[in-house]
Amino acid sequence: MFSSFQLMAAKNAQLDCLVKPGMYIELSSPVNTTIKKMLVNIGDSITKGQHLVTLENSVEIAKVELHKRQALSWSEIENRRVQLKYSKRSLKRIEDLYKKNSVSLFEKDKADTEVSLAEIELIKAKEKKNLARLGLEQAKTELALRTIKSPINGIVVDSYAQVGESVADRPIMKLAQIDPLRVELIAPTEYFGLIKKGMKVEIYPERPANKVFKATVTVVDQLIDPASGSFTVRMSLPNADEQLVGGVNCLASFNFATPKSTRQDIYSVR
Repeated sequence: MFSSFQLMAAKNAQLDCLVKPGMYIELSSPVNTTIKKMLVNIGDSITKGQHLVTLENSVEIAKVELHKRQALSWSEIENRRVQLKYSKRSLKRIEDLYKKNSVSLFEKDKADTEVSLAEIELIKAKEKKNLARLGLEQAKTELALRTIKSPINGIVVDSYAQVGESVADRPIMKLAQIDPLRVELIAPTEYFGLIKKGMKVEIYPERPANKVFKATVTVVDQLIDPASGSFTVRMSLPNADEQLVGGVNCLASFNFATPKSTRQDIYSVR
C-alpha cells in the first residue's frame, strides 16, 4: 500500500491512519428569504470570507441608499444655525433698545426665548443627523446579512438550494475544510502514554505519493475501548498549498520505537 520511500522511517513506531477534511459545515441563512444568486458551484475551492450566496436584497439596498442620503445631508443643520444667528442678532438689538427703555420687558423676554428655542432646534438637528448615521450602519448590517460568506478555506461539497428558492429552515450548501486537514487513527493500548497532545508526527499519505507531511496531535482519547484494546488519536495537518486531499489512507510515523506486544496490523481506521 505504501512505497519504499514511505517505509524509510520503519525504525519508528507506525500506525495506519486516514486523512479527512478538517470539518464539514452546512451553511444556512440568518434571515427568511429567497436566493438571488449562487456565486459558487459544487467542487469549487473557496477561501475564508469569500461570498458564496446572494440572498434577495432589493429592499435592503434601498434602505442603505435612503439612510446614506439622510446621513450626508447638512441642510437642516445649516438652516438651524442660520436661524440661531438671526435670533441672537435680534436679541442683541432688543437688549440695546431695552436699555434705552424703548421696548418692554415682554419683548426682551420673547427675544431671549427665541434664542433658546433656536439653540434647542440646532441640537435636535444634530441628534437627528447622528440617528441617521446609526440608521445607515443598521441598514448596512441588514444588507450584509443578505450575503452568505464562507467561514473556512475549503471546497463546496454539495448544494441544497437553487436561485429563487426559499431558504427558510433549511441548509443552503455543504462545505469541507481542507486547511487544515484532520488525521485520525486508532492506536493499540501499548501506545497509551507515548502519544501526547502537541506531538509532531510524520504523515505518509497514499496521494500524493513519496511525500511526507508534518501533523500535530490535537486530541488523545483518555478512554481505552476494552473490547478492542485501543484508543483514538486526532491530528491537525496544515494544507495551505492544497497538495493533500481528504479521504485518503496514510501512515503515521512517531518519533519513538514500536512498543512491545503491538498488534499494529489489526488496528486501522475503517
